[in-house]
Amino acid sequence: MKNEKGFLLAEALIVSTFVLTILIILFIQFSNLTNNYKNSYSHNNVESIYDLSSVANYLTTNRYDLSEYLTVEKPYVLVYKDNECNINLTDNFCQTIMKQMGAKTVIYTNSDVKAIQYYVNNNEDNNIGQKLREFISKIDAKPIQNKGRLFAEFNNGTFSTIAFDSDNQNSASSSLECTPDNVVTSGSGMYFDDTEDGKCIFKGANPNNYIRFNDELWRIISLEKDGTIKIIRSSAESANAFDTAGQRDQASNGAGGTYCASGNNGCNAWGINNNYINGYISGTVLKDASLNTYLNNTYLNKITTNKANIINHAWYVGAINANNGDIKNQMTDEKTSQWNGKIGLITVSEFIRANSNNNQCGSLSLNNNNTSSCINTNWIYSIIPENSNMWTITPTLDNNNQVFIISKDQKPGSINYTNASINTSFVAPSLYLSEQTVITGGTGTKEDPYLIDMESVKIELIEPTFTEEGINPKTITIHFQEECKDTLSCTYQMNGQAPVTVKSTEAQVQFTESGTILATVSDGESMLSNSYDVNIEPINDSITLNISTSATSHSITVVANASSNFDITKYEYSLDGGKNWVNGGTKNTYTFNNLNQGTTYNIMVRVTNEKNVQQTSNKNVTTSVFTVPTFKDEGIYPRTVTITYPDGCGSSITCYYQKDNEPATEVKEKTATVIFYYHGSVVATVTDGTNTLSSTYQVQIKLRAIDLEYDNSKTGLKCEDAQCALDEIKKLLN
Repeated sequence: MKNEKGFLLAEALIVSTFVLTILIILFIQFSNLTNNYKNSYSHNNVESIYDLSSVANYLTTNRYDLSEYLTVEKPYVLVYKDNECNINLTDNFCQTIMKQMGAKTVIYTNSDVKAIQYYVNNNEDNNIGQKLREFISKIDAKPIQNKGRLFAEFNNGTFSTIAFDSDNQNSASSSLECTPDNVVTSGSGMYFDDTEDGKCIFKGANPNNYIRFNDELWRIISLEKDGTIKIIRSSAESANAFDTAGQRDQASNGAGGTYCASGNNGCNAWGINNNYINGYISGTVLKDASLNTYLNNTYLNKITTNKANIINHAWYVGAINANNGDIKNQMTDEKTSQWNGKIGLITVSEFIRANSNNNQCGSLSLNNNNTSSCINTNWIYSIIPENSNMWTITPTLDNNNQVFIISKDQKPGSINYTNASINTSFVAPSLYLSEQTVITGGTGTKEDPYLIDMESVKIELIEPTFTEEGINPKTITIHFQEECKDTLSCTYQMNGQAPVTVKSTEAQVQFTESGTILATVSDGESMLSNSYDVNIEPINDSITLNISTSATSHSITVVANASSNFDITKYEYSLDGGKNWVNGGTKNTYTFNNLNQGTTYNIMVRVTNEKNVQQTSNKNVTTSVFTVPTFKDEGIYPRTVTITYPDGCGSSITCYYQKDNEPATEVKEKTATVIFYYHGSVVATVTDGTNTLSSTYQVQIKLRAIDLEYDNSKTGLKCEDAQCALDEIKKLLN
């Protein structure tokens, strides 16, 4: 019985332990499941969304417009925190709604969550707890036109966010339409342009024309007839010169052109122009102004957000008269010259026309006569830093180095001009947004600027193309689309090597053997690639070599006639069959000098091409031989000696003779004649510079009286008869 009871007890313990283990496992799994369930529903669960919707409905019903309290520095409004309302709301709202829903913190912000996300990630703020900050950072919501957004943290650990109608105004996009419903006729706001149908401009002290571009505040100048939007940065860049002094001086770099041949004070032409006309001055402009180059390269590269919205556009850069009293006439002058590009500056007329006080400030001369009033009704004036000046793009008439500036120092609000090389004026970049740009939110105020839909302008990616030239090597030109200069990421890879970034519309590479090139364009989200196979057929690298020679008695000239599919890089010459070589470089002709006559030499030529392939050829060549001159004399008195030389006198050899002690006489013919009236000698010589041969000939004159036909005119002797002459001649001979 004990054994049976003991067995039953042990069995019961085992079973109990097994059951308990299963229960523990089930409990743990259930707890995990419950926690996972709670976590999965702690963000935007049905209950929290419903509660937050009640807050939104209350705000909308009671017309609480919280957007006016939003700023760039603090892009949210604290609605509720720790049992207290933090806005001007009724007690009933706080007590009834907030407490009943168990709210801990509620904040209001724009529907575009980027601003609040940037804020919570870069600022410490005790109003927003760590868990709420984490929740805000994780939200991925596109901005919705004319919507606000609420974020809430509840006491039960849940979080929620919703977008809702934040005001009862017209949509932001419609407020930017150039229509009768949206324009004003006085004060600050958007006006119809009285010079161009379909265009609107912003005027007044502070119109609602703020727009967020490149994560910065800019302001809208005009809604153009072509659908583009012209904007200007709401704060000026650092001071800079319009054009650097000396950059246009042809003496320094030959790049001035005829309009600005000398650039000691800079040049007031904004861009390259084949025939720039400024009053009585005209000529070619071969360089952009240095400020133009800076804005459309260095500054443009700093723009990262909304860059695709920027387009090339026509800018008016014509010169105007400094005392112009007719704004329409002035605008006509500005339109006499155009420049096409992406980033520029405002014209003088744009500054004047931003003023809502047309009676006192509607022209250049009126503005300068009423500056104290005009500065109060022109929003562009506020962009200029205190005690400074700001460049326009407009040059002065009949002058090639002065540009108009807007002053905020000596005479605030006046429009003056200064040398383009002065670097104390500030720069407010301006640009045109594409006609495809869509405004998704904002009211145009500084605190609630217009927002640009990031998806409204998307550059169409165009597949790169290729062209090839040459045989070996082959030059491959890759053709990219225009946006590769500044917007898209464009690269190429040769044979799978590291990518090479391209910032232009073309790139060239060379192949010496077959391979592949891959070209890619990308906008950061999408990518388009194209590959190209380069086939290079093997080329015969052998050399064909023939040599020809010509010889003199002391030299041998060699001409090497070599041909190859590759460039010949070296010619070498040998006189002794290859024992010793002379490097002739790339010259295919060489002359060996100071050789012996009548000697045979083994001439050898060795040729090398760029593939380091060599070819040799040789030839035995014998130098020519020349002989000593010969003599022949004739006559009795006087006696004539004819010298006969070997061939070549005056060309390959030098020939001369010397009679007695007289100076040597050079001979350039094959024969020479020497006359003797009494006995003497002549030495005839030939030389090739290395070898010299000479021969001598003696002349003896023995006369008989009978042989002498006396003639005083010939002999020059003072004799009356032949006997006398004979006697005198004998005296001379003895």
